[in-house]
Amino acid sequence: MKRVKMSSLLRGDIILTTTTATVSKAIRWGTKSDISHAMVCVQHGSVIDATSEGVHARNPQRLFFDDKCALHVFRLRAGPSPDQAEKICQFVRERIGSEYSTREAVRTVVGGSNQWTRKQFCSRLVAQAYASAGITLVDDPNYCAPADLAKSDLLMVVPDAVESVSDEEADAWASHADSTQAMRDAINVVLEGARKKDKDIQTFEVIVPYLIQHPDEDAEFAELLKKSGYLTVWQLNTERNRWQYEDELLAQLSRQQCEDYCRSTLKDEETGRHRYVINRCAYRVLSHQHKLASFKLLFDLYDLLTGEHRHRLMVARRWLEANELIEPLVDIVLQPHSPEWFGAMDQWDPVKAAVTRAVIGEADREDVCSICGDDPAADYRLERASRPAGGPDTLRLCEDCVEIRKNMGDTFEPI
Repeated sequence: MKRVKMSSLLRGDIILTTTTATVSKAIRWGTKSDISHAMVCVQHGSVIDATSEGVHARNPQRLFFDDKCALHVFRLRAGPSPDQAEKICQFVRERIGSEYSTREAVRTVVGGSNQWTRKQFCSRLVAQAYASAGITLVDDPNYCAPADLAKSDLLMVVPDAVESVSDEEADAWASHADSTQAMRDAINVVLEGARKKDKDIQTFEVIVPYLIQHPDEDAEFAELLKKSGYLTVWQLNTERNRWQYEDELLAQLSRQQCEDYCRSTLKDEETGRHRYVINRCAYRVLSHQHKLASFKLLFDLYDLLTGEHRHRLMVARRWLEANELIEPLVDIVLQPHSPEWFGAMDQWDPVKAAVTRAVIGEADREDVCSICGDDPAADYRLERASRPAGGPDTLRLCEDCVEIRKNMGDTFEPI
């Protein structure tokens, strides 16, 4: 057996493959090609594709292919640029949960159509994602086959991108719970329930405006989130991979394993704000504006996931720093109410940023308390144990607000 070599993948890479299944044979026969399926790499250890389950993320380490099946990795010859890669990945992530359209996939083979739905099939998802970044891989992104992607002049084959997998390793993976499969199942449960209300709901993003328009159905959706397991799937990964969260367990791996893992973990952060932080910010605003239980549940989920992600990053960074492979992280303290402070707060907690702007505007001065607008106020920083997983950890506070926050469990120290 074989699989894609994860170390060879970059964001935006296209994986083209096939299986021995009858439907795959039919696609290969119809397109006169050795491939029948397409996927997009969105980050280290994660690819997204469209199958009969719908559009979902998968762990490429768990995707094994028969040795006689074709397996290729393609990459844009001239990039993509970081901005293009972000748009490609954002497009496919926003389609997670979309239903699969067998009818339209078949229509591709017989010439396509001028009409198409928001449902997906594998090569459409890839081609549309690239088109969203201004990259036209094929003549018609709405109707194309994996073979059309392989023929694109804009793509090149990535060499040495496939590795062999022993039967023992495959069996070992099979013996562990698949958190990506659990997430796929949970997402489908939520969306199947949502589609009973409105058949046009294809993704989680569509649930948001639906709930804003139908707040009376909030309790039902909140219960659906709880029963589906969507709010607790993350526990499978943290329980199985405790070594990613504990310095002592990480150190038990070989030096090369540690270095490869830690470097790839930090590299993923170079692309900008993590999706957990982005989702946390969005649901913070939604839960504040609309007071819906569903939005509050999702904010709490992404607040927790952001903290877990931050913990994993710090463990990886500590190992690299301890082994003198990277420079120690510079501790940056943002001065409250500075442009940099507001910029960071807007991305972490826009509600809090708006409140602080309002109290400053009311007082017509910046040297007042960030929370109530009183003076005198001094600059404080949360003690290390209380610091958030992201965003500013400083505030300008009056004595009363320092005491109130202390009673809430937040301990500040003067800057």
